[in-house]
Amino acid sequence: KELFKKAHLSANLFRRAIRNVSDDDVLLNTGVSFPIAVSSANIYGVESQFVLPQMGPLTAWVSYSYQVASAHLPVVGGLFLGDDAANELNSNARIWVTQDQRHTVHGQVRYQPWSRFWISAGTSYGTGLPVELSGEDIETLVAQFGQAVVDRVNLEAGRVKPSLSIDLSTAVDLYRKESRAVRLQADIRNLNNRLNVINLASLFSGTAITAPRSVSVRLRFDY
Repeated sequence: KELFKKAHLSANLFRRAIRNVSDDDVLLNTGVSFPIAVSSANIYGVESQFVLPQMGPLTAWVSYSYQVASAHLPVVGGLFLGDDAANELNSNARIWVTQDQRHTVHGQVRYQPWSRFWISAGTSYGTGLPVELSGEDIETLVAQFGQAVVDRVNLEAGRVKPSLSIDLSTAVDLYRKESRAVRLQADIRNLNNRLNVINLASLFSGTAITAPRSVSVRLRFDY
């Protein structure tokens, strides 16, 4: 939908129900996994975006999504190993799948006062994905991942804590004529230098951590 002849707002509702869902089970906290299938899965939510194409030198957009993703036991196929195998084969429990991040927000504002110069700021926020643990105590997790990483996990809730990253970019065209141009661009990623744990699984598979603050400068030639 167009708002005030400038901004655009869109939204999309979705729901998906799946039976005999393919998954994998990690063997004894290693990088080895075996294929399995669980009884069913349900995924539903909403995706929305607000876009301000251009208002003078400003352009901006923000997107928001809400998603609930769960699966229902029992395990109905594949190779399932471990001490809890019997429980998983006979359980009807509801579990959260690895993509179950409830709230996700991305946004960017760009300011371009002149045709040869622009600066932008962007942000990403997520409320956190479920963790995949096998009953390890805090001491074991600290030994494997370090205290800083474990501090970014809400073990009681079974999820990583919310992530937030702020990025800045700026560029200037040093030379431009017809199809030829020389552009100098600088980028700062994760300006807030926050340790964002994306997900936490075993030491050898499935654990992702964002990079710390980084600065890059590029000189680009177009001809």
